[in-house]
Amino acid sequence: MATIVLTGGGTGGHIMPNLALVPELKKHFDRIIYIGGSGMEKRLVPEHGLDFYETAVVKFDRKNLLKNIKIPFIMRNAVAKATEILKNESVCAVFSKGGYASLPACYSAKALKIPVIVHESDMSLGLANKITAKFAVKTLGSFPETKGAEFVGHPIRAEIFNGNAGVARRNYRIDKNGKPNILIFGGSLGAQSINEVVYEAIPQLTKNYNVIHIAGKTLKPVGMRGYTQIEYAEDINNLYALADLLVIRGGAGSLAEASALGKKTLCIPLPKSSGSRGDQLQNAKSYEKRGFCNILLQENLTKDSLISEIEKLTKLPPQTGTKSGAVPLIVEEICKWTKI
Repeated sequence: MATIVLTGGGTGGHIMPNLALVPELKKHFDRIIYIGGSGMEKRLVPEHGLDFYETAVVKFDRKNLLKNIKIPFIMRNAVAKATEILKNESVCAVFSKGGYASLPACYSAKALKIPVIVHESDMSLGLANKITAKFAVKTLGSFPETKGAEFVGHPIRAEIFNGNAGVARRNYRIDKNGKPNILIFGGSLGAQSINEVVYEAIPQLTKNYNVIHIAGKTLKPVGMRGYTQIEYAEDINNLYALADLLVIRGGAGSLAEASALGKKTLCIPLPKSSGSRGDQLQNAKSYEKRGFCNILLQENLTKDSLISEIEKLTKLPPQTGTKSGAVPLIVEEICKWTKI
């Protein structure tokens, strides 16, 4: 019985690409399990029918380095637990999407001589993937510019392409008034700096657009016709289908989905000054270079600049989607290195 481990967590950008592979992996593996931390993966993975194992993890703190002292002690216990899981489940391969939650399973696989295949979503390797790539049998990437990775593209869930605009309109009570629909979101955890400017801009935006705003946990009571606020959307595919314009962060997953669907997109990447390693700006510049998005830097983000950039989007010609073929390519690569 061939069993594969998927690992990675913390944000949707590390989780959803893993889940996108599941239907194709089921053609080759009898059992698929997931090892992660206590982040979103703990809820999302079981909802997709996979057995989930949690290991203790600590995120590397780029601002307060003293907090990182405890990482080796917690990691030692996490690796021991992951090793027990890999042995008990007779795992024959580990596929990692990176993030600090992926390291216990990857280190355990290395010790047990189980092949590890890594995929990097961002244009440059994240810290966890840099570490794992040193002993992985293969490192794959979503961007052609990524150094040290073979370009295969970004894995996108099939349901993203099967959204229903009518369902979204009914579920969220969006008026059918002829106005363009703008979908605004800052990734799986929201984006407070974007949210604050959106709240300022709502009175003007709703004159010309229907605004659907996925705000995360920083919801603010706003009662205005033409504005819909959501904490988190389980049916993002339907909202994509309804949206004429997107305003997003620079996460690789959001950019890949937007370009695959051919959506006019304004990208406001998370700046390095906010604790990011600068990956979102790199991602956005790559997509901008290929004509898939416009960029508004967060340091230039105001109510007026947001409205102005959205107006520019409306004047662009229709976009052509570039459907990704990454899923079969990635699974083919996994099988190549796995004895099944």
